[in-house]
Amino acid sequence: MRTLVLSLLLIPLVGWSQNSTVFQVWNEAGVGYKINKKQSLGFDLSTRHDANGLQTVFPQVSYKYKLSKLIRPSIDYRYIGRVTDEGNFTFQHRINANVQLNSKIERFQLSLKGRYQFTTSRIAENFEPEFDEAFRVKPSVSYDIKKSILIPTASLEFFTGPMNGQQGYHLNRLRWRAGIAFEWDGPHSFELAYQYDQRINSPGALNRAILNLSYSYSIKNNNSKKKDSKQRNTKFL
Repeated sequence: MRTLVLSLLLIPLVGWSQNSTVFQVWNEAGVGYKINKKQSLGFDLSTRHDANGLQTVFPQVSYKYKLSKLIRPSIDYRYIGRVTDEGNFTFQHRINANVQLNSKIERFQLSLKGRYQFTTSRIAENFEPEFDEAFRVKPSVSYDIKKSILIPTASLEFFTGPMNGQQGYHLNRLRWRAGIAFEWDGPHSFELAYQYDQRINSPGALNRAILNLSYSYSIKNNNSKKKDSKQRNTKFL
């Protein structure tokens, strides 16, 4: 057990020693609509920028179902446009199948999210865990500060997928995240976060330091008699 804990603590040091880091800004704007007590729809538009300008853009449509207070499956369709190494935009379709487990302990909200992502075409010759087939797992925690609109959040996401044509799946990316959500009375919410996107077992690949800005608007369902509490968990990007 001691060896396992020590190995997990050393993973970031190994990644930083192998790879250089670039800075990016990620923006996300979305709108959500609650169909009824169990179902909701969402639309998001995300962009990613670095020193060379726009690098990635993707609209996404989501359907979420509240199976119970603890379990919420969902499915997403994403159309991804991404700049290649040659400077051209390449496009692909992707489907995400997700499940989210929630638990609340006093003012802490805990979440565990899992995702399987499938793409219709490969963007690059080398496997890219963010855009190609992969399994992703993200534990996260948020804290509801009493009488405050500020909600601190933190998460660590694990990416696994095939590497270099080998059989089986391997850990190849970690995404550390810490942020502050701003939640007012009404349909608006905003989140500011810092992320460190770290490549594992990929010498020469770039790590990313990311400033993430997210805004969402919730459309009220006039048939809903009770306001549903918002799930303030860091989400997949």
